[in-house]
Amino acid sequence: MIGMDLKVTMLDDAEHTVPITYGVACRWEDANPGLSPQAFLKDLKFKPYARLAYEALKTANITVKAWPQFIDTVKDIEFVPKEPKEKPSTTST
Repeated sequence: MIGMDLKVTMLDDAEHTVPITYGVACRWEDANPGLSPQAFLKDLKFKPYARLAYEALKTANITVKAWPQFIDTVKDIEFVPKEPKEKPSTTST
């Protein structure tokens, strides 16, 4: 989860792609005690998913409504897959 991005589309069609940082993840854990990231990713629930987007947007200094009013402004949330890291070439000349 950390190191991935979220693409958040608002009802006004504004789109924001924001990173999931350690700070975002820690604030998300504080808001969802007892829910491990592994359990969350295995069985996504709307409210924790929205909270993750909320924390990521706030951390990226994007102005959003206060929680829980924020939920009513969201159209869609998607995880953006990490780009695979290029491995150094191992061929010799």
